[in-house]
Amino acid sequence: MKTFKAKTFIQLFLFAIFLTGCNNLFYYPDSVIQITPDRLNLAFTDFTIKTADNEELHGWKIKAKGQIPIATILHFHGNAQNITTHFMYCAWLAENGFDVIEFDYRGYGKSTGEASRTGIYQDSVSFLQWAYENSRTKDNFIIAQSLGGAVVIPAFADNEKNNVQAIILDSTFASYRGIARQKLASIWLTWPLQWPLSFLVSDNLSPIDYIKNVHVPLVFIHSKNDNVVPFESGKELFDTALEPKEFWDVEWDGHVSAFVHKDDKYRRKLLKYLCSHLKNPNKMCTKYLNENSQTLPYIRLLPELINKNK
Repeated sequence: MKTFKAKTFIQLFLFAIFLTGCNNLFYYPDSVIQITPDRLNLAFTDFTIKTADNEELHGWKIKAKGQIPIATILHFHGNAQNITTHFMYCAWLAENGFDVIEFDYRGYGKSTGEASRTGIYQDSVSFLQWAYENSRTKDNFIIAQSLGGAVVIPAFADNEKNNVQAIILDSTFASYRGIARQKLASIWLTWPLQWPLSFLVSDNLSPIDYIKNVHVPLVFIHSKNDNVVPFESGKELFDTALEPKEFWDVEWDGHVSAFVHKDDKYRRKLLKYLCSHLKNPNKMCTKYLNENSQTLPYIRLLPELINKNK
């Protein structure tokens, strides 16, 4: 009995120590190059942004394939790896007439520095300013996945510009502390201590504290069976946001799964949403406003990549 109590105490103690460093454990960067846009026959150029604290952020401008761009997508990626994997989340938009601008937070990919919450906030502010000045189009949309949504909301709220027509948030959580609490509640060992232990995680720059300061149309996308960010957290963020807003309840399971499913339902829905929120109608959007339109698959090279990795 004493051995069991001692073991339990040690586990809780180690878990508490783990949580004190949890603010940095939201980030899992690497510098491995997985795939580049030219592999998908997409033209792109590299760029570098210098932040206020002298870090250098690397990014790509991916050009709309075969046409003048309808609008520009400013993409904020998730918490792991780098743009060489995450750009494929938006590659199909470049195939369908949109410029896509990607960048890596500090510590990710070729960007300098070390990832931290305040550092990535500064990166996001720097990227938004750069993108406003370097976009080829008057219409811009922000698309952010998972952590990217939590990152962009405070940055945009503090630096709102009138050339962003809408923000699309895919599987984004409401607060850092809230996510920690939900994870603690899912483990039987830490369930009784979920509240006190969660306060070891800073809630600074949480999106729920900034979402009411965002005054552009918002789309929230979330699956009820998201195994990474609980549906309830995304819904809490949506409920707090101001109108106009939409919530897309994804039919299938998974985290950020809406646009990667073989069924193109949500890809078509997004294209229609983007085209209907332009400042001026664009004739190239006609086919996307048609309910029966089809889009290209999420990753056309998937069979090739699978064969290469065998």
